[in-house]
Amino acid sequence: MLNRENGFTLPWRSPIAFDREGAFAFVALLMALLLVYSGSFQGEWHFDDFHNVVDNRCVHVQNLDDLPKSFYGLTCEAAERWISRPFAYATLALNYYLGGTDVVGYHIVNFAIHLSAAFFLFLLIRLTLTLPTMNERYGNIAYPVALLSTFLWATSPLHVHAVTIIVQRMASMAGLFYVASLYFYVRARCVVSGKARIADCLLCGMCAALAFATKENAAVLPVTMLLYDLFFIQGISAESVRKTLKWAVVPLVVVIALGLAYTDFSLQRATYDAGVRPFTPVERLLTQGRVLFLYASLLLYPIPSRLMLLHDIDISRGLLDPWTTLAAILGIILILGFAVAKARRFPLLSFAILFFFMNHLIEGTVIPLELIYEHRNYIPSMFFFVPIAVVMVRTLDYFSYRRGIQYFMAGGFALLLAFQGHTTFERNDIVRSDLHLWLNNVRKAPNLSRPRINLAKHYYEAGMYDDAYRELKTAEDLNRDTNLRQIGIASYNLGIYYFDRAKDTEQAEQQFIKALERFPSQPSAIVGLATVYLKKGDVEKAWILMKKHAPHYPNDTEMINCYGLILLKKGNPKAAIKTAGRSMGLKWSQPQPWEIAGEAWRKLGQWRKAAQCWEEVLRLNPANTRAQLALVELYEHLKDGPALTRMAGRCWALKSAAPLDEWLAGLAENSAVSAYEVDPKMLGRIIRREISRELIQER
Repeated sequence: MLNRENGFTLPWRSPIAFDREGAFAFVALLMALLLVYSGSFQGEWHFDDFHNVVDNRCVHVQNLDDLPKSFYGLTCEAAERWISRPFAYATLALNYYLGGTDVVGYHIVNFAIHLSAAFFLFLLIRLTLTLPTMNERYGNIAYPVALLSTFLWATSPLHVHAVTIIVQRMASMAGLFYVASLYFYVRARCVVSGKARIADCLLCGMCAALAFATKENAAVLPVTMLLYDLFFIQGISAESVRKTLKWAVVPLVVVIALGLAYTDFSLQRATYDAGVRPFTPVERLLTQGRVLFLYASLLLYPIPSRLMLLHDIDISRGLLDPWTTLAAILGIILILGFAVAKARRFPLLSFAILFFFMNHLIEGTVIPLELIYEHRNYIPSMFFFVPIAVVMVRTLDYFSYRRGIQYFMAGGFALLLAFQGHTTFERNDIVRSDLHLWLNNVRKAPNLSRPRINLAKHYYEAGMYDDAYRELKTAEDLNRDTNLRQIGIASYNLGIYYFDRAKDTEQAEQQFIKALERFPSQPSAIVGLATVYLKKGDVEKAWILMKKHAPHYPNDTEMINCYGLILLKKGNPKAAIKTAGRSMGLKWSQPQPWEIAGEAWRKLGQWRKAAQCWEEVLRLNPANTRAQLALVELYEHLKDGPALTRMAGRCWALKSAAPLDEWLAGLAENSAVSAYEVDPKMLGRIIRREISRELIQER
């Protein structure tokens, strides 16, 4: 055991000993990572970034007093708030406070996190190889092995998503505090000084708490510490194993307690029960064996054609469906058996194996997450490259008597590092653009629906409607994704296409119904179907649909706004005002509730209140045509001449070269699905009068 008597202790200088080796390692890592991640700093928002950051009001803090609301992740405005990854969301909130949604600041923080994690990993590996149990075998190569293995880990293309996709700072930052906590734990076990040990213990505990407050998979840390202590500090022996097993109860209880306290099991169960996933807990567990082998192969052989955000993998429906399921399970058993059996002889290799599989336990078992994501390897792969680096350094040392062969081998290893770095650079170049990310994913996984749905969004926003339709139709026909909600979204988006572009309400209705059949709890599809009924003039049918579903989505502003619009169409403006107020309370930046309230006050003859609401709509959306027309009518009632003339002039400019009556008639066609109902004759008369008056005055 490591103790005072065996003569090993660490000098106490500071929590991080910046010696010359450490300083060189830091600078080298900084330069290498700046090189391979240089293309990431101007990267766009991606995927879950929108849900978690861009559109998440919980992290949109205007002052630091509001920072605690970010601790609730996505639920700060929900009736039942749930603390979720508080430290991760707090850092996102601080980013927003300092720079809004300017993505550059977020990228800088993500890069700094990755660099810091890499440096702490270097310190930990170097310290590990110089411990009494390891020093005789690895002490003379501790520095090159630590540096090389850290380089292999830090520049791995498999970590690009953890660094470049903003929200995945949850994975990288959990990794930073995880490895830092483990490093300070080792220091605390190795420092004789009482004050130094206390300081390291405090740092260890603080980093562990921050790791767990960042992402749930850090809960494995206490078990990792126990395993590390057994392998590298105590050394593998019958006595140390018995002692460790005796003490293992405490870390296991901690892990279980934290998991129970932090996990919303009702949500997990509801996810399976609602049919969100096309697999059962058993099927997910069976599939993960194959997924883990895929992860290992990607770490060893990270060629660009195999790297993507969303992987297409068959679900294991049984031990032999596909046959690789049983092969993967047997392979994992054999590998783990080897690691346990050879732990005394090859502690470094055995620990790396156990560390990899153990840290995949939370995300790689029965929790109803997506089946596979590359960023999940951020922590599990931290010791993956250490045995590889040992072999590389030993090989170079072995051929020291043959300089030619040694230089040849060194050149080969350098090319390996260069290839990996170049792959990471190229991957960052792809991930930088959201459009290129999905184009790349569709090319590599053509049978997967979700990448096509996301690609269609880009085509639609760019006005490439035929291309958007093609991708959505293909996605719907493929009907292949590990999140069945996405198939419903494909049908919903097709409904939007038919409604907005093709002007085919019958096809739109069919698509919205199909979307609800595929995924019933989809509020957007409910709103889309209700809008179709309004367009067809069937207000009662829209009312019945909304009455059935709206109570289940009390905080969904889209649903509330649609409900308020239907109340307007049914001739109940007072109830519409009340409903609009609920929506405003949830999301003040939306113009829709102000439109509903403005039209409701107009119907009640409250011209001033109505005008104030429509003026707010214009403030939120200066290009809103209906708001300008509504204000023309309201300023007429209010006898506000200057305001009326100004607004009539704006409307006249909006119509451009089109005849006024024709322009107004076109707007009136959509009155059934809009809050303000355009009256072409009345508005045409007012606008012509004001324009004529202005022209006379100019003469």
